[in-house]
Amino acid sequence: MYDDNLIVEHRALFFGEPDEYFEKVIDELGTLCHVRFEYAASEKELIEKCYTYEPMLIVTELNEENTEVVKKVSQIKKYRQAISIGMIRSMNESIKELVDEMAVTDTVMISGEPLKDAAFIIRAYKASLKYGLNIRTLSNRMPIVNQLMWNDPIKDDAMMRNVMSDKLDRLGVKRELLGHKYLIAAIAIQKTVFSVPEPNKLYKSIAEYYGTTASAVEKAIRYAIETAWMVGDIDYQHEVFGMSIDEEKGKPTNAEFIARLSIDF
Repeated sequence: MYDDNLIVEHRALFFGEPDEYFEKVIDELGTLCHVRFEYAASEKELIEKCYTYEPMLIVTELNEENTEVVKKVSQIKKYRQAISIGMIRSMNESIKELVDEMAVTDTVMISGEPLKDAAFIIRAYKASLKYGLNIRTLSNRMPIVNQLMWNDPIKDDAMMRNVMSDKLDRLGVKRELLGHKYLIAAIAIQKTVFSVPEPNKLYKSIAEYYGTTASAVEKAIRYAIETAWMVGDIDYQHEVFGMSIDEEKGKPTNAEFIARLSIDF
């Protein structure tokens, strides 16, 4: 049994008409994780079920026949709120364009082994749930972001999430804190705006994404930083922040913390 550590049951949607192989993948997903699938065979049905069924996960085989539909439907708000995973047999120009335009959250290369593919889907799904966002689709979901540009273009999104999370954890911002995932989003956003941080805009945008309030985001980030400066690695904190911290406060402000870490990514 796959140790998914997720919510009890997950609403999922398969777009297309699954053949025998995909039916096996879906069966394996149901065995490995608590996933309940609905099916949508047409564009109209996909749109309707995005609103009526509100899937948390959308799986489809990306091919020449459905890339235009996926691109069109990906603009629908309810679709964007789901984690969408496209299964591909090979990467061609149409599919590359879909990925580049952020129409899907992630892709999984079809291996020919249903159990392996199901595990890959769960892994991609877990990664997005764990951090509360998918960096590739962040710019479409948060209104003040235009384009994400990392210092090292070789690093993929999953790697960047892991690097950001590990760094926060080492500084003392533990993964179980709400402020941890809010800071990942804030750092990613700040990386794209290339200007002096505007905390209120950051908080508002993150709050819209998570369905909470700007005040709650600000407090969670502030609490996470305050906790970090009580339990974190002091030497590492000094290495990262140097003499930039106000001695009277003893810790960086939210804006200082976000601005400093955004430089590293």
